[in-house]
Order: sequence, then structure tokens, then C-alpha cells
Amino acid sequence: MAHHPRDGLRRPLAGHETQVWLATTPDVTPRTGGYRYHRRTRTPHPAALEERFQAGLLRELERRTGVPLD
Repeated sequence: MAHHPRDGLRRPLAGHETQVWLATTPDVTPRTGGYRYHRRTRTPHPAALEERFQAGLLRELERRTGVPLD
């Protein structure tokens, strides 16, 4: 399967496949709390686990959208 050049998907409009797989397969552990990409559990970018980065991201999203995220 070729990757779509802009979004890394194996095929355009196939982004739902990991979610469907996760919802229907009985042998995924853990069932919740993981980061999945193309049916595999992956380690997220280290910044995604840092509270300081998360808080800064939320502040920036609030600033750009005008929507409070608390």
C-alpha cells in the first residue's frame, strides 16, 4: 500500500482503520490509554508527555481560537 504524500496514510480516507481495528479486536492490550498508529502501539513524542508543554499548547490554542479550554 502506498502512503498518501500529504498525511502519511496508507490510502486516502483510510485514517479510520486503526480506530475500527482497536474497537473490534479482542487482543489489544492495554485497551485504553495508548497511542496507536497503523494498528501498532507507539511511543508518543516526549513533549506530549510533559505537562509544561501541554499547558503551553492549550494556552496557544485558546489564544488562536478565542475558546477557553479549562
